[in-house]
Amino acid sequence: MKNNSVLIIGAGVGGLSVGIRLAAEGFRVRIIEKNSLPGGWLKPTKVGDVTFPNAGCIVTMPHQIDALFESVGRSVSDYLTLEEVSPIIRFIFPEENDYTLHREAADTLMKNSLFGLQDQQGYTAYGKRSDRILDEFLPKFFEKPYKRSRNPFAPEFGFRSYRPQRSGQSVSERLFTSEELRSIHAFWPMFCGGNPAVSSHFYRMIPAAMQRWGVYYPKGGPEAFINALVKLFEECGGEIQYNSEAEAIQVYNGAVTGVRLTDNSIRMADYVISDADTAYTCRSLIDSDRFRYSTVEAARMRKPGISLFIYHMTLRNTPTEKRPLLGFNVILPTDMQQWERELFGEKQLPDHLMFYLNCPAKIDPAYVPEEKGALSVICPVPNLDSEVNWPRESYRFREHILDTLQDLFENDLRSDLIGEQYITPVTLRDSFNSYQGAAWGFDPNQERTEIRCLPNRCEDIVNLYLVGSGAHPGPFLPGVLQGAEIAYKQIIAGRKDL
Repeated sequence: MKNNSVLIIGAGVGGLSVGIRLAAEGFRVRIIEKNSLPGGWLKPTKVGDVTFPNAGCIVTMPHQIDALFESVGRSVSDYLTLEEVSPIIRFIFPEENDYTLHREAADTLMKNSLFGLQDQQGYTAYGKRSDRILDEFLPKFFEKPYKRSRNPFAPEFGFRSYRPQRSGQSVSERLFTSEELRSIHAFWPMFCGGNPAVSSHFYRMIPAAMQRWGVYYPKGGPEAFINALVKLFEECGGEIQYNSEAEAIQVYNGAVTGVRLTDNSIRMADYVISDADTAYTCRSLIDSDRFRYSTVEAARMRKPGISLFIYHMTLRNTPTEKRPLLGFNVILPTDMQQWERELFGEKQLPDHLMFYLNCPAKIDPAYVPEEKGALSVICPVPNLDSEVNWPRESYRFREHILDTLQDLFENDLRSDLIGEQYITPVTLRDSFNSYQGAAWGFDPNQERTEIRCLPNRCEDIVNLYLVGSGAHPGPFLPGVLQGAEIAYKQIIAGRKDL
């Protein structure tokens, strides 16, 4: 059969998802994976006898996973159990205030003391508008392929009445009087590495989706989710080749022919799909010595987004909380605007930290032995384009995190500390091939003038597809799953046209 072989770079969620669909269609699909285990970002980290999930460990649009399994005649319940997270997430302020997002809007209003009468009205208006944006954005843009020449905020998409170029911060300041509520409802671009003062208020779709479909956690953690995808992929006839790193995507006469590995072996293929970071794919893997491709130039023109410092710690005892925490928490700084200026404007490590605090034992008790404790901090930091010297600053920044974290607990965390591991932007660059250590691909703060993502199908390299971070429609889990489905549909449609 013509055009039947597919080579996928990377065994992350995107690569596995598109591989499952194509293998079930009869394509010969092989995934080459740099590391010894699958999962990419979802691959857990072990510190002693405690397993820590890294970023991306919650499922916010579970029907996408159902659709993936159903597309190949399987039921997700035979492979994986998803458990709903309730309440969803808690925001902790430096003072005594906190804010908890519940699935039901009425519960969010009733169970949070921050809402005065005017802010209750603002919250209701915010939610209704967010639902309408979600209803229109998904079918018009999120679920469809696009070309680089089409900006999703351009008039033809019909979003003009929603004023998409307004920032999340400007919208929250108009609707809320409480500074805490303004910070929370401006915050959502941060889930994709965006600056609340600059990125579009369209990121309000994130809490809207959380409340509409719920937030879930795979029982057994992200590792169980990846194992389910690997099992399904192999049942459909796919093959994974581990410890195999791509050196270059081979291109001849404007079409892919295969991939050269770092051991100088070549894997020929009719289609190549990259689940690697899109900026890295375009800048480092595409062979552009003899021919200049607009895809490569488009990637070069886009700036990388911010990075992350991830700090996992195991404790001798279960930590005693001064303030009640959930499994997923956001710790906010004293001055949010100063924090934004330092991180996004000055590209330096902020004096007052904002970070995500995960309590693994509250998410999945199986991950933490009963007599021990564990905490996981995910802290936004500048990427490697900044002047931060991570070999020198890593320990100092770890100390800064511990000082901030200590305010939330009664027991001395340093005395109870028995194991730790941190991941820096350098790790993201070297282990995950993230360009400049960027955690979410391209900088989303550019999107109001030009969409940050690249199309799933390369426009000037035949049969090359992108499903990794930086590809349409976005780097978060729903975006990766949707991008894989779009790439699959484009390959099938192109095959029928032959």
